Amino acid sequence: MEVKLSDYASGKLICHNVYPNNFDVGNSLEERNHQLKSPSYSLQILENWYEGTHISIVNINASKPGEILLENPNQFVAFLFCLEGKITCRNTNNNDIVKLCKNEQSIILRGENNLVINFIDNTHYIYIQLTKAHYKKLTGNNFVDDIDAFKTLEIDAEIKLILYDLINQRNQSRVKKIFFEAQIYRLLVFYINKAEQKTAVSLKKDDIIKILYAKELVEKNIQFPNSLIELSRKSGINDNKLKKGFKELTGETVFGYLNKIRMEKAFYYLSKEKKSVNEVAFLVGYKNPQHFTMAFKKRYNILPGSINKTKFFSANV
Repeated sequence: MEVKLSDYASGKLICHNVYPNNFDVGNSLEERNHQLKSPSYSLQILENWYEGTHISIVNINASKPGEILLENPNQFVAFLFCLEGKITCRNTNNNDIVKLCKNEQSIILRGENNLVINFIDNTHYIYIQLTKAHYKKLTGNNFVDDIDAFKTLEIDAEIKLILYDLINQRNQSRVKKIFFEAQIYRLLVFYINKAEQKTAVSLKKDDIIKILYAKELVEKNIQFPNSLIELSRKSGINDNKLKKGFKELTGETVFGYLNKIRMEKAFYYLSKEKKSVNEVAFLVGYKNPQHFTMAFKKRYNILPGSINKTKFFSANV
């Protein structure tokens, strides 16, 4: 497997790597660091690869727009996460494939041998490639049928934490491979679950409207939530049908969804508005900050107090 990366305007080679078939290096994981300085930008790439998987963490410091060319004849499912700046990916025939701004993600079914990546200014992105064979091995399926539904979406809080773990991992040798494998599994589980939630439901249109109204009530009242009976009465649907229909529509129970919304809102307050843990606990409906801390840690596997202290979240949320 041969991959070339070069400056598109000048043709200057950044790196030319030949990998084993399917990126398979046995039980180990390989790592390389590449750097390039040009008159208009400097580029640093940290790449890791192992069976079926290649992960690139890319930082570009640019004084003006530039483009790099990725030449890769292989077929992949590629996950692209723009953490800073703006990215446009196109083929060499100038057909745009995807455009991403800060905090946006996309899944690309790689059918192009050459991919031109355009950047405007300082840019930070992560590019994860799974070979077709490895994707099928991990998921037991062919490509997700509605994978186009994931193009150009905001990066979810759960995904941000996976990316944070990838960037900041400090493991060595074989443990490092196990760690990377675990993060890829987390990534796939998230997308597959999300895809399954988009499948058609068997509810009547009138019931769907009522359940969506109940969902809206949950989202608007996280600090002082309604009981199931109150939601049922306000939305005009019996509580049993509400429970079953809510699960079918969202993939969550009513109160499982409430917890999800609370945690996502808490993540926003902590990372974006830099509020204190005690203040956030109150805002999302917890009387006891310790109970909030336990719930946040259970969902994201990180203490809420560490969000504001972490450079990654300060720079990229």
